[in-house]
Amino acid sequence: MNKRLLLCIMLASPLLVEAGISSKYSEGYEFTKSQVSENGDANMSLYKDSSVIYVRDGKVYVSTIDTASGDLSDAKLCSDFELLSISGTVAYDLKRNRIYYSQYNESRKADYLYESIADENGKWQVGTRLRVQGTNKERTSVNFVQSAGWNYRKPYLSGFYNPVMSSNYNRIYFSSSMEGGKGGRDIYYVEIEDETERIWSFPQAISTLNSDSDDDYAYINGDSLMYFSSKRSGTTSIYVSKNQNDTWTDPELMDYPYNEDNSYNMLLQDSAPMLISERSGSSNIYLYNKIPEPEVIPEVIPEPEPEPEPTPAPTYEEKKSQFYWVFFLFDFDKDILGDKFKSELDKLANEMRKFPDARFEITGYTDSRGTVRYNDELSQRRADTIKRMLISKGFKEQDLVSIGWGERRLQVPDAQTEDEHAQNRRVEVRIIMDKK
Repeated sequence: MNKRLLLCIMLASPLLVEAGISSKYSEGYEFTKSQVSENGDANMSLYKDSSVIYVRDGKVYVSTIDTASGDLSDAKLCSDFELLSISGTVAYDLKRNRIYYSQYNESRKADYLYESIADENGKWQVGTRLRVQGTNKERTSVNFVQSAGWNYRKPYLSGFYNPVMSSNYNRIYFSSSMEGGKGGRDIYYVEIEDETERIWSFPQAISTLNSDSDDDYAYINGDSLMYFSSKRSGTTSIYVSKNQNDTWTDPELMDYPYNEDNSYNMLLQDSAPMLISERSGSSNIYLYNKIPEPEVIPEVIPEPEPEPEPTPAPTYEEKKSQFYWVFFLFDFDKDILGDKFKSELDKLANEMRKFPDARFEITGYTDSRGTVRYNDELSQRRADTIKRMLISKGFKEQDLVSIGWGERRLQVPDAQTEDEHAQNRRVEVRIIMDKK
């Protein structure tokens, strides 16, 4: 299916309509790398005045969204952030004019949440560790004399990362590797308990969202939707969950174009989605950009063309370079060639014999179901099966190279039906044009 058509269908789906993503991106826009993005962009956060901050080469930059194009403006360096030793994303508290962030605490050898207050010039000052129940000594209910008024929790809770604020600024969501989770990083929240003393509640895990893999980079959209990243599917992907009566529903995996080759850290600014993805080989910022208007070229009536010269027959070397066979030979999760496909292999062998001096590359593929590692192994077995059968027909092993590409290079990226999945379970044969 055409990718732009697929995008139109997706942006009209109930999930994405509820997810707050503007339907205007279904026409005239495409999901591409931001014009300000450079390799290594990471840890993106919404900031004041409708801007976005992110990290590149250890430095914090800020950009605003150009409402005309939908893209980010030129990146500007935020020098006052360099004093804060920030690790990960930043939660901006508009209600209290503060920011919250994760920082490594050398004395406790762990990461904690910190808060910073802006001075009269708007510059962020060196932060202090956030007072979260369970991370400091706490009041106890036992006799004051027995405990001297304090009860030390051992071990202290630790490992706080990538905070984000709720829309009413009374709750901070974050990820943590603290004991008691399901495994890896899990998503938690704390709420303000004492505004005067600046004390936040004991961390609460959101059990419906967490898994035994890393769950991280939570983002709250209007307190009704949460986007977060997870490795539960084998690669880092973005999921969305709905808040129904303060209970988060089971998360749903977002589809193309949001998830592709490790995607995470998704945000929405004025219904415009943006995220970090490694689909170009390095981590970059992706969002919707306007498709350039086609250039209008005046119609020119061409001069009558002369009769074309007869096309010469292709040479032997040209035929070699054009040799390409594709087969849909394997059933789901199988690497054994069925009898109904063997006649196709005979036709291939007959064509291959027309090039006695050639070497051939046999490439196996799978559909998108299953883990990446399993599909890589299955596709290699499929390619090896065809190689063995061609050897049995008289071809030399040194003239055959078998490669497994797994679920990469899908012919139908959004396969839903079994017929569509079958088009991805294929074997391709080409001539290797380099010399022996």
